[in-house]
Amino acid sequence: MQGTIPRDKIDEIRQRADIVEIVRRHVELKRAGPGSWKGLCPFHSEKSPSFYVNEQGFFKCFGCDEKGDVFKFLQRIESLGFMEVVRELAETTGVELPEKQQTPAQRRAMEREASERDRMRRAMSLAVEFYVEQLKTPGAAAARDYLAGRKLSEETLTSFAVGYAPAEGQALTDFLEAQRVPFEDAERLGLVRQNERGPYDFFRDRIMLPVFDRQKRPVGFSARLLDPEAKAAKYVNTQDSPLFHKKALLYGLQAAQDGIRRAGRAIVVEGNFDVMAMHDVGLKETVAPMGTSLTEEQIAMLARMAKHVVVLFDGDDAGERASRRVVPLFVSADIDGRIARLPRGVDPDELVHDERAGGLAAIRELVDMARPVVEQFIDDSVGAAEATVPGRIAALEQAAAVIASVRNPTARELYTSRLAAGLGMAPEQAARAVRAARFSDQKSANVERTSEVVAPSPAPTEQLADELPPPRFELEALALLVGNPELARVPDARRALDLLVHPGLRKSYRIALETLALDQAFDVSGWIEGVPQNARDQLWRLLIDGRFSKIAGADRAMRSLVGKLEVMRIDGELAMVDSHLKQSLQKRDETAVATLSRRKMELITEKQNITETQVRN
Repeated sequence: MQGTIPRDKIDEIRQRADIVEIVRRHVELKRAGPGSWKGLCPFHSEKSPSFYVNEQGFFKCFGCDEKGDVFKFLQRIESLGFMEVVRELAETTGVELPEKQQTPAQRRAMEREASERDRMRRAMSLAVEFYVEQLKTPGAAAARDYLAGRKLSEETLTSFAVGYAPAEGQALTDFLEAQRVPFEDAERLGLVRQNERGPYDFFRDRIMLPVFDRQKRPVGFSARLLDPEAKAAKYVNTQDSPLFHKKALLYGLQAAQDGIRRAGRAIVVEGNFDVMAMHDVGLKETVAPMGTSLTEEQIAMLARMAKHVVVLFDGDDAGERASRRVVPLFVSADIDGRIARLPRGVDPDELVHDERAGGLAAIRELVDMARPVVEQFIDDSVGAAEATVPGRIAALEQAAAVIASVRNPTARELYTSRLAAGLGMAPEQAARAVRAARFSDQKSANVERTSEVVAPSPAPTEQLADELPPPRFELEALALLVGNPELARVPDARRALDLLVHPGLRKSYRIALETLALDQAFDVSGWIEGVPQNARDQLWRLLIDGRFSKIAGADRAMRSLVGKLEVMRIDGELAMVDSHLKQSLQKRDETAVATLSRRKMELITEKQNITETQVRN
């Protein structure tokens, strides 16, 4: 798809796009050095930041090895195609995209790819607007009364775009038709359906709660039934569609993202109205899963934004079961998950509005005092264990399976001791159960690994070049040149090319030098992929930390590096001269000894001159 847009336009977009600001929409970044920022990786779970962004237009995670430019970041974080990202960035950066000549088939394919999502997003946005307006109509009186009983402010209702689906069967269908939304699009989005009597609205006489993606675009709905006598389900979510994937979405995330980053935590409640009630009283870091239990995808999404995640489910049997189900997910993902227990039979929506029970202060205390998920799981297992031997063994095995997944060995030992004490067992008995569970997990992992396809070996010439250890000063020369493109026209930068010994680094340096000398746009992340494998990580680190990017006196720094490379060249020649001199002395070849001795003195003098010049500068 890249070939349908001129390369110079893609380069122009890359140069104009502010990668730091774009990444900041998804990751909390802190200054890491000149031109460099760091934060928790949005592509894998981690507790210490290993994700870096460089102002020159590239990112790199040293934890999961995800890397690339602004296009790659948006493709990964927003699950978009390359063309979609290019078009979005072109619009925001003001770059016009004259398309290259295409065949009719290519043009139709591209138009389908670009327009289908645009059409569907427009249809979903129109549906949200329609339902919001319907909430103001006389027919929505019962819906307004219900919302008033929930004690939600107008500000919160507006922020969450709460609406109403009319009871009559074709109100939305007719509206979308008038807006020229294709029926097929609305049907794929789960907004309308059709039977033998014709098309009809899927949602009827329900309070409509839009669900948004991380870019704050509506992708579906969660709908609450108003008629208590109706036999239909109380809550119905949009069916999975090209925009809506229930397992990967969280209700309220569009309103909670900033709150999560500010608080450093996310609070997860069960219900949509619980989310709005929590936001209403200032706990704006609150979200809810699209169902009764969190999924791996939802937990990973929250972990990328928050230091820890607090689960605050209803204080009933279903809520307790749901909170226990998420424990293995938190542990296996190595995420700091915590559980806060509400009073029996109470949900957050009720507690925040009940001042007699403590209201907001009580909720805050519960959240602040939330316990680590493994501790809570152990205590629940112990508390629910029957006094019989089989009952205690069942509790032991249940808790041991969770403890076995804890990665930190010290934490694993402490949890094992807690379990033993709770069940009144010898520590070794609990430790044995945890070891058995770990062995079972490892055995399963080994089976999976044996089925993996072995990657093909690199070509012999590439392998030979990669096996040579990359010299430090040569890597620094590459980093300095790429970090300061103006050096491409400095004589010392060209001299550095002549002094590079490592074949792979020499090739990469030449590509960068020639491209930058012509003032052509330079894709740093793409260029690094051509650097020898065993030098890439070191080069990433040199570029990411900013020491070699846009530095004052870059020409002096290059001159100094050239001096060091000259010294390396001289040391190499001196070693060779010494070897030949030794052989000539053994052979008593006086002519060769004299010539080699003279050359050795010349090299020593040259090295001294370079060293003295460097000291003076």
